[in-house]
Amino acid sequence: MPARGDAMTASEGMRDVTGTVALDDPRAVADATAAILARTYGAAFDAAVLHDAFAYAAQLFGGRLPGYLACDMPYHDLRHSHDAALAAARLVDGRVRTAGAAALPADAGTAAVVLALLHDTGFLRTRAESAQRGPQFAAVHESRSVAVADAYLRRSALAHRANLSPMIMATRVAERTAPLYAGREDDAIAVGCILGTADLLCQVADPRYLERCYHHLYAELALGAAEGGAAAFRDARDLVARTPAFCTSVVEPRLAGDLRGAAATLGAHFGGHDPYAASVRTNVDRCRRIVDDDRWELLGPPPPTTTTGLHPAYRAGA
Repeated sequence: MPARGDAMTASEGMRDVTGTVALDDPRAVADATAAILARTYGAAFDAAVLHDAFAYAAQLFGGRLPGYLACDMPYHDLRHSHDAALAAARLVDGRVRTAGAAALPADAGTAAVVLALLHDTGFLRTRAESAQRGPQFAAVHESRSVAVADAYLRRSALAHRANLSPMIMATRVAERTAPLYAGREDDAIAVGCILGTADLLCQVADPRYLERCYHHLYAELALGAAEGGAAAFRDARDLVARTPAFCTSVVEPRLAGDLRGAAATLGAHFGGHDPYAASVRTNVDRCRRIVDDDRWELLGPPPPTTTTGLHPAYRAGA
């Protein structure tokens, strides 16, 4: 199989759920998120802070910063981090439109987007960890991401908001958010809800979500699991087939409960229509058609990723 999993252009399938933002282009995503926050906060928003964060993330994922190796994962790649940051900016705007700017000040809203951008940096290996692979840090990647984000914020113009870094833990689907939110200020809780929602929703709403699971996520799970196997799933088809149940039993309850319905504000951002919710429904319907009718040929080829030089395991699919 050719190296279809290596980096490709946005025109070959790396656009966001609205089809308007090239997720493989740090400048394009930075401009899109900055435009949203500028409309949300006006003069209170500092665009330079956001652009600096996107430049930092691009260097970090590209292995161009001292002490770090480039991202080696096709699912949890820079494209996914860009997607989460863009979704976070839309959620920030939706919250402000719904509850007012006082509910989430400009510095906290900007920090939310930066933290979404850095929420999976814990998968990145240091040079001292070159013998390992990114997926092997799955169980601890959120806490590692908190450390990376905290260090970055403390040397940025958002140093006074570094205390929001632990809110990255809200992206850990297997854990309840109540202990994380206990004793926190309202804006910190709002940031946690935005981070958890952005990370979860941008994945299941991705127009290539089924392909990303089949060709990339299963391989990450297999490489990261103990004893070299993804025990929770029989194979990549099993992972894909569980999509409807995952959305019904995990995604929907978490969005409504632990993440306090933050996704509902997307309607305010988009002026009524929510393309994320619509795309999730499309993905679920498409999955049911593929599985129920045994039409696996309807799955597309490996989708593009911003990660290059992939391990051969990521090209082992059909």
